[in-house]
Amino acid sequence: MAPQSNSESVWASLPEELLDSILGRLASMVDFIRFSAVCSDWRRIAYENYRNPPYDPRCRHQLPLLMVPTPDSSTDTRSLYDVRGKGLYDFRLKVPYHRRCAGSSHGWLIFVHDSYQVTLFNPFYGKSIHLPPIRRLFFEKRIRDEVDEMSVLPHFEKYQYEKKLRDEYDEEEEEYVPDIDEIVFYSDGEDEGDELEQDEEEESRDPEFGPERFHESEYSVVRGVLSTNPEINPNGYFLMVIYGTQSRLAFIKSGDQHWTYIDKSICDQNVRDVLESGYVRRGLWYRRDIVYRNGLFYVLDHLGVLLSCDVKTNLKVEKITGLDTLHNKWNHKTYLVESSKGDLLRVNRVIEDEYSYEMTIKFVVYKLVDFCEDPHWIEVNSLGNDALFLGDNHSISVVASDFIGCQPNSIYFCDDCDDFYNHGGPNDIGVFNLQDGCVRRHYTLAHSQRLMPPSIWISPTVL
Repeated sequence: MAPQSNSESVWASLPEELLDSILGRLASMVDFIRFSAVCSDWRRIAYENYRNPPYDPRCRHQLPLLMVPTPDSSTDTRSLYDVRGKGLYDFRLKVPYHRRCAGSSHGWLIFVHDSYQVTLFNPFYGKSIHLPPIRRLFFEKRIRDEVDEMSVLPHFEKYQYEKKLRDEYDEEEEEYVPDIDEIVFYSDGEDEGDELEQDEEEESRDPEFGPERFHESEYSVVRGVLSTNPEINPNGYFLMVIYGTQSRLAFIKSGDQHWTYIDKSICDQNVRDVLESGYVRRGLWYRRDIVYRNGLFYVLDHLGVLLSCDVKTNLKVEKITGLDTLHNKWNHKTYLVESSKGDLLRVNRVIEDEYSYEMTIKFVVYKLVDFCEDPHWIEVNSLGNDALFLGDNHSISVVASDFIGCQPNSIYFCDDCDDFYNHGGPNDIGVFNLQDGCVRRHYTLAHSQRLMPPSIWISPTVL
């Protein structure tokens, strides 16, 4: 352990009774963060007071803050921005990983390294949890790296070689499919050759399918959600992620040495619906967002299929809703969030190109109704007193009236990974009000900051 500096030793020498008295008068989590940043002893005392009475437990539920690059574009610290008009806070968080966060959940940031190892990092007290690598991402990388060599192989030899790689990386098996030239697709009596060719052309332009999105390991996981705060339940938390070029699912429990993969054979229960509806586009059922609710993970895909995943003992996956046409634009985004009243909300983010950037123009919100008998989505025109926080983070809802200056019936948003990586930096940050239908920009990054890791919402915690 490094010796304390003179200034730090002076602060550390103050009586604990005095520090306890100071902590008892702090009203916000931000004050706690400032207090714990003074020195290691103050951090320990803040931590102990936070976990035990008489600290007000209501302060544990705080408004999400936007973690942004520092004004000087530091590579090892980040700033926090308060959407209530308070601007940047006058302290910085140490974040040793200079890369995109694959998620933010219960105050923990999720990072994926070049080895595909996953790290949970809590910047409020500097703790890391290192998880095993997602081995199936190695398989995808091998396929990308060797695509030229594989393309010249005869079709069956290519299948055999890919099967060998699948076995090596614990990848799910796929049945042998004859060469596409041997197959003719028909729908309603019409030849679909032109449609398939058009779809392939669209996919080559679509960032959802382009290789650029997954060129870096940090973009190989697009969403990560924790079941609970690992500090509260260190032996019983789960992490579920959406990973890879096909946005598949995997999860891990604390203490596990390997990830559990939810194969398409288990998860894609809507494939039959897709094929019977006439759609043939690859990836139509890609997963988009995850929430943890009442002991289950819920997963939403691009076209409204909602799955429940019970991962506690034997994996059990059930389909709650089927394919619909409420959201069929590929350049739009879809989120899943639990409201403050416990409703599941499906939120569609409508995006248009503006001066070579993709910018949000509105949101459309649906609520899941008749959950037990005939679950389906209906559009709602108001969030009531709720405010939502959407981006790369675990989607969050708060009661706006609990936080002076937070706008009710509004959606606070920031860029997620596609926009940053394909358009030169995050620029789409704002708030959408459902009552007047307007988007307002509340924070703007300097041009130099747009090449830094993207901004992300984070829930402040000391615990």
